[in-house]
Amino acid sequence: MSLVHFVYGFIFISLFLLWKLINACYISPVRTLRKLRSNGLGGPTPSFPLGNLSDMKQMLIKAKSLSSSSLLSSSSESISHDIHSSSLPYFAQWKKLHGKVYVYWMGVEPFVYIADPEFLKEMSGKVFSRNWGKPNVFRSDRVPMLGECGLSMIEGNAWARHRHIITPAFSSTNLKGMVDSMVESTIKMIKNWSTLLGNSSKLELELDVEREFPVLGGETMAKTNFGIHNSEVENTLLEKLREIQISLFKHTRYVGVPYGKFLSMRQTLKARKLGKEIDGILLSIINARREIIGVEPRQHEDLLRLLLEGEDHFDGQLTTKELIDECKTFFFGGHETVALSMTWTSMLLAMYPKWQDELREEIKEVIGDKDDIDFTMLARLKKIFTVTICTNSDAIFNYKYIQFCM
Repeated sequence: MSLVHFVYGFIFISLFLLWKLINACYISPVRTLRKLRSNGLGGPTPSFPLGNLSDMKQMLIKAKSLSSSSLLSSSSESISHDIHSSSLPYFAQWKKLHGKVYVYWMGVEPFVYIADPEFLKEMSGKVFSRNWGKPNVFRSDRVPMLGECGLSMIEGNAWARHRHIITPAFSSTNLKGMVDSMVESTIKMIKNWSTLLGNSSKLELELDVEREFPVLGGETMAKTNFGIHNSEVENTLLEKLREIQISLFKHTRYVGVPYGKFLSMRQTLKARKLGKEIDGILLSIINARREIIGVEPRQHEDLLRLLLEGEDHFDGQLTTKELIDECKTFFFGGHETVALSMTWTSMLLAMYPKWQDELREEIKEVIGDKDDIDFTMLARLKKIFTVTICTNSDAIFNYKYIQFCM
């Protein structure tokens, strides 16, 4: 091949790649934007190829600054209960400007924000949940943390099959069997706090519950759902999951931007490395559990047992990759949600000591000084149930939106 042919070929390939980049970053999203606007879906004006990411970052920084200023005050009234506006200020602000249904952009990916229950109800009645689909941009972004084949990542018949296998693990009978492990882990944490307080020279002890509660949630999840009783393995998993969170969410990243992973390569490679390390730990746990299935006595149907038995009892075997990814999904999602709920509830109880006194009285009345707590006792703790539901409604039900990729 002559040099001229080589040069022409190089120029052609360069122009082709440049066209693909321009099309991905500008032409294609602009066409989609016009189509959405022509169909009545408004929203904040994007700036491609970043979409609304720059606006979201600026509003988040401003909200954090205001939050930090309010925390300098010792008054409980300074703490906002409006989680939606505090944690996701851009959604709250855009809702005021564009209504309860609008489109925003992460990079070149459009998302629909929905805060209209009637609109959501109508859509849910026409489209089965298994067919809603999941944003590809998030699925690829969260692979190191959640895998590719977990319940939160799959769709359609695969999602229905996995859910069919998993649902029995969270039946009331199984939850009753998990109470002893939950109580054991909680008592262990409280004893550690008492020891720290006893060793302290002060009458008060400051604890970082943002670290304490995830450890409790992780230990409980490890015992009740995966049969892990090795504290070293639990701590290793928690530490690596925490590192993945930091890599994925606490650094400047370009989710939805074409080739955005190359712009934050260091965090991307670190997250992948941690994901593979977690896969290795979970694989060793799964293999060890496979060896004792059918040998050890059944105490309750934990999640890992059901997943392993699902290899034989359901159409199509669960692959080892599917098993690992489901373990990652539920270990991360389970311990994280529990920890966040406990942290939020504890903060609100600290703000309102009167409720602390009322809950303590109820616990004394129902449980007394007993060390053994069974499932039936929990049902009689009416005030604790009410406080748990009401306090966490702030943290959960303020998120009155559903995000899905167009």
